[in-house]
Amino acid sequence: MKKKIVSLLAVIMILVGSMTNYIFANENKGKVIFIDMNRSSLTNMLNIDFLGKELSLRGYIGLMNTRGDKNTDDKSSYATMGAGSKANTAAEEHINFQTVNKDTAKIFEAATGEKPKEINDLTINISLNENSKGSYGATLGAMGQTLSENGLKVSAIGNADIVENGSLVKNRNIGLIAMDEHGRIDSGNVDDINIEDSSMPFGIRTDYNKLIKETKKYYNESDAIFIELGDTYRLDKYKLNLNQKSYDIMKEKIHKKISIYLEEVFSMVGENDTIYIANVFPSKLDYKNRKRFSTIIKFDGEGKGILTSSTTRREGVVSNLDVGVDILNEFGLKSESMVGKSYKLIDKDDNVEHLLNEAEKMTSISEIRSSVVNTFVAIISVSWVIAMLALLFRNRMKHKEMVFTILKEIIKLGIIMPLALLLAPILNFKTDTGIVTGIVATTVILYMIGRLLFKNDIKNMAFFATVTIVLIAIDSVFGTYLMQNNIMSYDAMIGSRYYGIGNEYEGVTIAAAVFGMAVLLQYKRLPKYLVPILLSIVLVTSAYPSMGANVGGAISEFVAYFLFVLLIFDIKLDFKKVMLIGVGTVGVVALFAILDLVSGSESHLGLFVKQILLNGPSEIIQTFVRKIQMNIKLAQSSVWINILIAGIGIISMFIFRPNKYIRCIINKYPMIFKGFVASMVGCIVTLLVNDSGIVAAATASIYILIPLLIISINMIIFDDKIE
Repeated sequence: MKKKIVSLLAVIMILVGSMTNYIFANENKGKVIFIDMNRSSLTNMLNIDFLGKELSLRGYIGLMNTRGDKNTDDKSSYATMGAGSKANTAAEEHINFQTVNKDTAKIFEAATGEKPKEINDLTINISLNENSKGSYGATLGAMGQTLSENGLKVSAIGNADIVENGSLVKNRNIGLIAMDEHGRIDSGNVDDINIEDSSMPFGIRTDYNKLIKETKKYYNESDAIFIELGDTYRLDKYKLNLNQKSYDIMKEKIHKKISIYLEEVFSMVGENDTIYIANVFPSKLDYKNRKRFSTIIKFDGEGKGILTSSTTRREGVVSNLDVGVDILNEFGLKSESMVGKSYKLIDKDDNVEHLLNEAEKMTSISEIRSSVVNTFVAIISVSWVIAMLALLFRNRMKHKEMVFTILKEIIKLGIIMPLALLLAPILNFKTDTGIVTGIVATTVILYMIGRLLFKNDIKNMAFFATVTIVLIAIDSVFGTYLMQNNIMSYDAMIGSRYYGIGNEYEGVTIAAAVFGMAVLLQYKRLPKYLVPILLSIVLVTSAYPSMGANVGGAISEFVAYFLFVLLIFDIKLDFKKVMLIGVGTVGVVALFAILDLVSGSESHLGLFVKQILLNGPSEIIQTFVRKIQMNIKLAQSSVWINILIAGIGIISMFIFRPNKYIRCIINKYPMIFKGFVASMVGCIVTLLVNDSGIVAAATASIYILIPLLIISINMIIFDDKIE
């Protein structure tokens, strides 16, 4: 009997303890309030009196990429936040969130087969069908669905409706964040929140007195509240109808009302609550001027600093993919279909100043990127074409030795400039002029160093190739700062890549390493047995998930490096060796994928594997279709295609015209020629496996065709007196 009583008491104590833990867990969890002032900016947010003062004391700020799937616009950014993956949605006129009534309840249930909630998107199927055509397998409403499945209540308040030609044009995009997978939101008010005001854009504005009451009401009833202020969007939409004076007056009025509202919200919330304040999309003018980051602020405790995440691995920069994931994380939840990552908070007292400086620098890079890259490509491709023509018509030229001496130096700039562009970020210039000046100065200094150290053309080029690949490897180990701030690399505003080695430098890692080692082998400055070791180091640093994180690079590098090793050791290639290369490539990718998943570094490769596990083998097909589509697009629009076209011309000239010089190169520079062959195969592989294969192949070909041209000029014009 005693044993039974003791057992009963033990069970009761366990149950009481569990219930207590659950209660305290819920209590400590707090609530989430997400406030959107769309089409604003960090600068404008700082001008809101209460928010500016609050940010001087606390809050974590991030510059946010706003890219969707096939579109980069407001609605896609909202949808992406709720999906946690790049998403598509229907056109604005087909997003129709309304408070439920008898009629809309019947319409919704008939269309979806689901019971309506208090707020529903009556045309949700259009958005779902549109999103099904996407490239990333996003699930609209994944965040809201997860909250709902875990018994948490969600509310949405406010809208960005406008009036055009006397008719109401609805804008309830805030619902795209808050909704579940069926377009439903538990509660809120998205219909009746505005009042007429002829002194404001479109003659309406948010009724902030009512908004305060509704916020208090749904704060008490809900766990997560999503609020659209509306007026900042309407002001931006109406701006063309205003002069600067009237615009400034309206903006000041709006900011004052927002300040009062925010003060009420901050006084209402508990210490365990989390507040997000964001502008989901930048203003029209900012977007036009390439200031394409929006802003998100997270108030979580008393800390002050900047945001980052595993999506970007860049301090102060986050993605709209991360918003929904971070909100779920506040409740201790996650969704397998969401690929974004929760925020990491980095303490920094000068967070505002730091982000404004970073934004200025990234905007400048984005503005001049195409001009600098186009100039670089023009120098390469034009100099190659001139060199080909000059070689073909050399017998008709006067002062040809002087002409070809100058021409060689111009051609060699193609090998110097990738290194100059990689080093220029060390100078940390922010303005357009400063960045260009830094690049030019770095190029000139490098050119002079090369001239002083090496009179031999081949050694000169190999020096720059070797320094470039060593610097890329070191940069990869220490967080890819140079790569992230490099004009020839990726652009965080575009959002295709935020960290690691970009596609442009992927090509460099393929061919620069091979060419540098081939020259060292040619002049017997490197024992053969060290080549596999050194190439393995380059492969690991450029492809390891927490370093270079370039899976396309891993494949093409491995093939090129493996082939180069076989060639320098005079191992005969046969079907078995080719199969070995193929199996080895698969093995390397699998190894990096396992390391990614085990280490938790969450790189592109790890996400790809997770998507395959989630969506099945169709994800592989979908990914390769996306890669092919991107390459087709680049072939039609990218300036890099000019290098490949010029390169094909050079190869054709040497095959069909003075082909005896190819034989001379093979005989006199066997190691270098083997490097050319391995790098050429690497170019072909990267064309097939990379979504920007044209870019990577173009940059790789620089380290094949420039040395080939220089060696040929020396043989044909200078009788090999100058190497």
